[in-house]
Amino acid sequence: MKKTALALLASLSLGVSLPAAAQEYMFTYSKLYTQLKNNTKEGHDDVKVAVFFVDQQAQTICHISKAWMEKEEHYEELKVSPTHELLLPVDQNLRSANPLIFVQTQEQECAYSLVVMTQEPLAGTVEVALLESLLPQMQAMLEDVSGMFSSWFTPDVEGLTLEFDNKLAGNIALSNGKQIPITQGRAKFTLEELNGSDSITLPEPTVRVLPYIPAQ
Repeated sequence: MKKTALALLASLSLGVSLPAAAQEYMFTYSKLYTQLKNNTKEGHDDVKVAVFFVDQQAQTICHISKAWMEKEEHYEELKVSPTHELLLPVDQNLRSANPLIFVQTQEQECAYSLVVMTQEPLAGTVEVALLESLLPQMQAMLEDVSGMFSSWFTPDVEGLTLEFDNKLAGNIALSNGKQIPITQGRAKFTLEELNGSDSITLPEPTVRVLPYIPAQ
């Protein structure tokens, strides 16, 4: 049953072909509102539900070139973060109006992906106590996104997945002298692996910090 919660965060393809290498996607605002409204709840102030588009073959974040919403004669351009997160407002009135959302990506064969991640990137030397505080917040957010009876089947968050830009290769240094490898821009570790360390030192700021749920 634990796979059910993961499925809620799985990518869903919405492609509409465009000329050349671009692709356009269209969906209604209400399609994502139910999940995004969890960002306004108390109890997980350091984490959020975020919307990205992911290349289904390369499993890398797609570059959003333009995004906007339309409702009859109304048009509003949407903001996109430097890490290509689609920044949708959380608004009950918008849910009622239910405008169409349009997103154009530079890559083909992308799909939108809902993820639980930290509000802010991590950089430099990070205290293990801070990392420990993120896990229960991520767990709570996963359960909120999963909906009713979620605590029965939501998988346990046991650590963190740190993503870096440009497929970074290197290591995360622990204060106890050990290292965690970064492979293809990604490092995964459980809190248990940090035992004996007070802090970790990152070679560069993260792009995303996600939950780590080891395979069962």
